[in-house]
Amino acid sequence: MKGRNDTWTDMAAAAAFAVVLGISAFWGQPDRAYDQARGRTGSAYGRMYEQAGPEDENGNPVGKADAYPDTAGAVQAAEGPGENPARPGGEDAEILPDVTESQKAVLDEIMEALEAQDLESAARVMDRGEEELLTLFYEVMDGTRYLYDGQSFSLSIEGKGLVLTMPKILYYGAFKAGRPEGDCTALQVVELDAPRYDYSQGLWKDGKMEGDGHTGYCYYENSPRGEARDVCKTGRFSGDRLEGEVTYTTLNQEGETSTWKLEVKDGTVQLDDRWIHIEERGEYQLMSQEDDSHAYIMDEKLAGQPVWINLLAWEE
Repeated sequence: MKGRNDTWTDMAAAAAFAVVLGISAFWGQPDRAYDQARGRTGSAYGRMYEQAGPEDENGNPVGKADAYPDTAGAVQAAEGPGENPARPGGEDAEILPDVTESQKAVLDEIMEALEAQDLESAARVMDRGEEELLTLFYEVMDGTRYLYDGQSFSLSIEGKGLVLTMPKILYYGAFKAGRPEGDCTALQVVELDAPRYDYSQGLWKDGKMEGDGHTGYCYYENSPRGEARDVCKTGRFSGDRLEGEVTYTTLNQEGETSTWKLEVKDGTVQLDDRWIHIEERGEYQLMSQEDDSHAYIMDEKLAGQPVWINLLAWEE
C-alpha cells in the first residue's frame, strides 16, 4: 500500500503529457491514469480505383487482381456489373490493408481473449506482438482506422469488431457510424515502471461511455513499489464522466482489497461528512470500508476537478 499508514493517493488529474512508444501518457498526481494518444497521421482513407478498371494493351478490361498484383490481402472487385463485393451498387471499391498472416494472427488472438473478457491475456498478446502491431498500424494501415471483424477489414466502422487507434490502443465491441455504440471495451498497454494495461468497459453511445461501466488499470506482472496492482472505478457514466455512486477498488500485491464508496457529479467528487480535511497537508482523506487505517487521499486542488472519467476516451 502507498504512503503513510497504508494510504492510497489519488493520481487521476492531468498535469502534463509524456510521449512513450507513440502514445501520450496521462500523468497526474497519484492514481496515474494514462489517456490514449491521438496523434493520427494525416493519411488518406485508403486507395480507390474506378469501377470500370484499367484496360490491357488491346483495350480489353483487366481484372483488379491483375491490375494491382501487390494487393493480395485487399478486397478485389469481381469483373462485371453488380458483382463488386466491397461496394455493391456500382460504387468505387476499397483497396484494404495487405495484412500478413503473422499480423492477422496477433489480432485474432487479441480478439479471442477479449471475447472471453480476459483483458490480461489480450494485453500480453499486444505486448508480445508489439512489432507486428507497429508495422501494421503505421506502415500497412498508414495510421488509418479500420474495423477488423475477424475475417476482413473495412473502412466503414460499423458492426462488431476491433479497431486500432494506435499500435497499442484498441477498441473491441459494437460500432455505429464510426464510433463505439453499445457494449465495447477499450484497452491500452504501456510499460513504464512495469507492464500494465489500462481499460474502459461498459456501455457506449455515440463514442462516449453512457451507462454502466468501469475504468481502471492493472499491473499484470509486478506493480511498482508502493503502488496498487489493480485499480478500478465502477459506476454509471454520462458523457464519459462518472455520475452518482462510484465504487473505487484497489488490490495490492498481497491480494488485499480496499473499497471506497464515493458520490460523484459530472466526474467530480462530492465531499460529505465522511471526508476528513487535513488542512496543513492540503488534502482530503476518506477511510476504506474494510479498514480505518486505509485512506483514500485526494489533493484539495483536485476536489473540484472532473477526474472521475473514462480513461480511454474515443477521439475522432
